[in-house]
Amino acid sequence: MIKPDRLRNQLTKVIDYFKSNPDALILQYDNGRIKATGGKSHSFEYHYDLEIIVQDFKYHPDVLFVPVLEFVRTEQSELLHNPTNQEKITFEIDTLNNKTYDIYIKIPLTERVVVKEENGLITANHANEPQPTEWEPFDLERVRIYLGDSELVYDSAEKQRE
Repeated sequence: MIKPDRLRNQLTKVIDYFKSNPDALILQYDNGRIKATGGKSHSFEYHYDLEIIVQDFKYHPDVLFVPVLEFVRTEQSELLHNPTNQEKITFEIDTLNNKTYDIYIKIPLTERVVVKEENGLITANHANEPQPTEWEPFDLERVRIYLGDSELVYDSAEKQRE
């Protein structure tokens, strides 16, 4: 499965905390299922809940949720565009010592695997997700998160200069 690796790479690139604390970001696969048919095709789908566990996070949760939702927009867009799926992303937050958080996010993910036989060789390739055309992705290398109107809680450009 490759989507969790893409998410880890994106979060590590955008949030400096994960560069210096890679073990604080735990990705766990729950409720895994494989969907396959009895037809000619050997292709199948992985279905699983990705649990994102972030320990001792020192920033406001928005700093994490903005890039996570951008990942969902690219990798599982029907969770945002289909009204029946819009409440399937769940989370829990434990506030620690009034300065840090343990954050738990669950995202139901699907990965399509296209299996083909050509010239006696079997190949399995993960298919890219179809992309809606009506939105432009964020440039996550330049993220500023504010609380209310004025309290700056995170500036990715500032963190990269430190």
